[in-house]
Amino acid sequence: MRMRHLTAAGALGLAAAVALTACSGSQSSSSTSSEKGKTLTVWLMQNTVTPASQTAIEKQFATETGATLKIETQQWDNINTKMTTALATNTPPDVVEIGNTDVPLFAATGALTDITKDKSKLSNGGTFLTGLAAPATVNGKLYAAPFYGGARGVIYNTATWAAAGITAPPTTYAEFTADLDKVAAKNTSADFSPIYVTGTYWYGGFSFVADAGGTIATEKGGKWTSGLTSPAAQKGLEEFKEFQNKYSTTASRTAPLDTPDPNAVFGTGKTSAILGNANSLTSILTSYPALKGKVSSFVLPSPNHPGEAAPTYVGGSDLGIAAKSKNQDLALKFVEMIDSKSVQIDQLTKLDGHSPVTQQLINEVTPSIDPDQQAFFKAADKSFSTPAAPGWATIESDQTVLSYFSQAAAGTSSVSQSAQSFSAHLVKALNANQ
Repeated sequence: MRMRHLTAAGALGLAAAVALTACSGSQSSSSTSSEKGKTLTVWLMQNTVTPASQTAIEKQFATETGATLKIETQQWDNINTKMTTALATNTPPDVVEIGNTDVPLFAATGALTDITKDKSKLSNGGTFLTGLAAPATVNGKLYAAPFYGGARGVIYNTATWAAAGITAPPTTYAEFTADLDKVAAKNTSADFSPIYVTGTYWYGGFSFVADAGGTIATEKGGKWTSGLTSPAAQKGLEEFKEFQNKYSTTASRTAPLDTPDPNAVFGTGKTSAILGNANSLTSILTSYPALKGKVSSFVLPSPNHPGEAAPTYVGGSDLGIAAKSKNQDLALKFVEMIDSKSVQIDQLTKLDGHSPVTQQLINEVTPSIDPDQQAFFKAADKSFSTPAAPGWATIESDQTVLSYFSQAAAGTSSVSQSAQSFSAHLVKALNANQ
């Protein structure tokens, strides 16, 4: 699933100088001799890495392999079509960045190399985040390695909350809703909402569904079945509807994901909180510098398990090796380097603002992260994924997943009707070409 990225260096407020510290662990000249003079072509999406980070990665790759890294930047628009065509040629890019939920689309066509046997080496013996690894695992085989992640949490205006008498972030859902009630009582303008969450915000909606014990879909014997008609999933959808209806604006029940831009709604003072990731928080501070020192975050508390965090959808990307690449070994070395501790922490986390790909690295780096952004790293500890089926790409592209939540939020369909209608389409899409 694509994410909103940053263009500014220093996404987490750390000095850009750390970008050049990831060149440790270089191999001896004898280990690079077979790769010397080769060129590895890698497709990365626009703004995935900062220029300084890219330079450091290119240097480290050259040092470790003796080969040249050629990074070609791609745009998200129509990328799946462009990538499908490129991977089918006899001279494809060697490694491609793929939105984590789109990996099954390419794995199903045989366009990606099976890297299952290298999983432990790529994860450095750690545990890949479920939200990144699960969609990349098709029929028990890993077809892409997690590249970076981005969990979601609650971003809030500490000054607005303090004015309402709130001096510390909530640790339970009851405290969270009580705090929103206090904010609402203090801010009575018709165009103000305690938190701005659209009815189409499926990332947050599925957090409620998963927290209630629901699942999106499950696969058995090559067939997918929807989990959204279960009592647990419908309970979660009902809880999302009640939360969204009570604390966001009426217009937001059917509003598109990014129109109006939630960051702008927050930045202009029309709400005291939004659901978003670390990129959202940094983007807000970049666009609205007057808010510096007044914005922080916390994990979304669980509605059903007091004292716990709600499960979070982790967006991000994976790296796949083209099945037709003539540089299979070199491509694997690149992916292994990207998933190494040095690159994950010094480049992708400290400089680019992403979450590392294993829980062990997240635990290690979290204490060094700006306290206002630690929530996004803590939230990744409890992640869920979308179904690892090519048909999920259909569900995102035709936007029926948005309707599933917005119809319930707006009351145009009951929770049960919305679940039944979407489930029928979901099952058809997931089982297409199985």
